[in-house]
Amino acid sequence: MPVINTPDWPQSHQDTISILIAARNEEKTILACLDAIRHLNYPIDRLEVLIGNDQSTDQTASVITGFIQDKPAYKLIHIGESTAGLRGKANVLAQLAGQARGQLLFFTDADTQVPPDWLMHMSHSFRKQTGIVTGVTLPEGPKIFHKLQTIDWLYNLTLTHLVSSMGLPVTAMGNNMAVSREGYRAAGGYESLPFSVVEDYALFKAITAKGYGFANLLNEDVLARTKAVDTLHGFLHQRKRWMRGASQLPVWMVGSLYLQYLAAPLFLLLTWVSPVLAVGLYVARLFVQTMIISFGLSRLRQTNLWPYALLFEIYQLIIGPLAVVFYLMPTKIEWKGRHYT
Repeated sequence: MPVINTPDWPQSHQDTISILIAARNEEKTILACLDAIRHLNYPIDRLEVLIGNDQSTDQTASVITGFIQDKPAYKLIHIGESTAGLRGKANVLAQLAGQARGQLLFFTDADTQVPPDWLMHMSHSFRKQTGIVTGVTLPEGPKIFHKLQTIDWLYNLTLTHLVSSMGLPVTAMGNNMAVSREGYRAAGGYESLPFSVVEDYALFKAITAKGYGFANLLNEDVLARTKAVDTLHGFLHQRKRWMRGASQLPVWMVGSLYLQYLAAPLFLLLTWVSPVLAVGLYVARLFVQTMIISFGLSRLRQTNLWPYALLFEIYQLIIGPLAVVFYLMPTKIEWKGRHYT
């Protein structure tokens, strides 16, 4: 990996930070997002917040306007059709990045609430070679289905953190991500990337391909919250979008994901061949999975979720095969009222 000559980070509040938010039909969630940003521990004169209204058909624009009217660091930008052929969220973020002044570009979503020390702790992870840093986000909601999604995200993000700690690039998370300006420019920005329904992974892949380092953090100071999906239909479309992006991962990673999703039918099939081997492998898998979840719960101080962690295996054995079947169906991906093939 070549050495990239970027400045040492952090520089004790000496650099401007830009927060970029894509918003499409988010009238019910955007205020919580902006209020969380208002409480960030960072000098307001070194911060700008750019919000892209992505052709919303609800009251998103007026809600944002009302919130930012007395906040000069916040700016609402109305996003039109792209002149570079970009679509969806990538189009919004490309236009926001083009107007941003920050040396670090922070990305979050309109339905996400970041913690007060988010900027400080994320920026502290930038070093001379670092191009992209990812925090951790967990969905939340009152129902058991919501809690199981929380454990699902926690398990996979903990696994991503552990693999990334070994120097293996996996992915990034667009609702909790920071990119150096130099890394973004070196990758050519979103304008230079092929269309992807997982634009965060596309950017991560492009930046690391240019020789920049990465970090996937796992601690409470960078723990953001988002709304869990309410319906199975929405959940399956979310997974289909993620699996489409995951198909670009190295073959061994893709294979590992399918083994995880198809654990139930694979273990049943193996039972016909060798029951003892099947039981042994299942127990080993369950042990490793439990250790990973335990590590994540402890690092994020979410041990109150242990009762739902005990139900996670049942959830995963059911949801995994459903997600694979839905992914293979010839249906378009639905996201924010748009359809993608």
